[in-house]
Amino acid sequence: MFTMEKGKFLIDNTPQADVSDGITFICTFSRRIMVPFFFRAFNKMSMPRSKIHLIVYDNTDDTLLATALIEEVNKVRDKFLSVRLYKSYLPGKGNILGSGNEQFKASKLFNIWKMWLSMREMIKTDTFFVLEDDTIAPPDAFQRLYKLLLSHKGIGFATAIETGRTTYPWVPVRLGVHKSKMRGLKVIERRSFSPFTRGVKEIDCAGVYCFAARTKAYLSGFRGYDPINLKVPFFALDNVLTYNMKKHGWKLLADFGCWCSHLQASSARIIAFGKNQAVEMADLWIEKYHNYASGLEILPKNAKPRRYRVRRAAPSWELEPEIKEEKK
Repeated sequence: MFTMEKGKFLIDNTPQADVSDGITFICTFSRRIMVPFFFRAFNKMSMPRSKIHLIVYDNTDDTLLATALIEEVNKVRDKFLSVRLYKSYLPGKGNILGSGNEQFKASKLFNIWKMWLSMREMIKTDTFFVLEDDTIAPPDAFQRLYKLLLSHKGIGFATAIETGRTTYPWVPVRLGVHKSKMRGLKVIERRSFSPFTRGVKEIDCAGVYCFAARTKAYLSGFRGYDPINLKVPFFALDNVLTYNMKKHGWKLLADFGCWCSHLQASSARIIAFGKNQAVEMADLWIEKYHNYASGLEILPKNAKPRRYRVRRAAPSWELEPEIKEEKK
């Protein structure tokens, strides 16, 4: 009988450093195709590397992804206070749509949830930063968000702005930061912010693509949160986690001056979604139908129909040049 290998560290030099000092920076990976794009942007980011414990979390059983990450991590390992590359060996799962996630353990959300639980045990510092593999952050993202996080002791979570993504560059998407109405930890209404919002705003919940957080705040998000028993909708796994931080007394802030690109691998192209593809959207729980009305665009009263789908199609590029570059 096939037995899945247990997760383990492929690189770990933490015995050389006190992992409770400094800051933890976690990069999460599930797609090999994103590796060159991610590290090209990551290496341009401004951060105090000598004070940072870097954790690269490979949440797959893909051996080729592990090989690619080992190569990239070895290039930067001497610049950081410590470096760990962890591989979960979880096999890939599918996209399960539906309001209740009755098949939660068969969906890719299960792997994400398991990763979050593991991250709780890895973070030993008071604060940490997370960046997902399909997120291209601006060079000053770490400095901006970490400064915002530390500006008041009541702030538990400070996030950049990123949109959703689709397989087509002309389909509207929403922002990953929201106002919400909840019944306990059940989402009743989720309304994304307008892409034209400016400054720093307090939010109710968000995605977890590029953020700085206090470890105590992050841990509070798991209290009483069981996504299986709560039947959390597929679109809100991270939203409920972050809302639960707020429920436990922490402020969540979004910096609308810090925009990330969200990458989508589509056929032989990469698409980068951003502000020009975003509109304001809402999701509503409809008790009568025991389901959600999802992705409703919010329009002003008496609004005229748009003559365009998005203000500008998302930029995209062929993957072939990247493949050739990797072979050199």
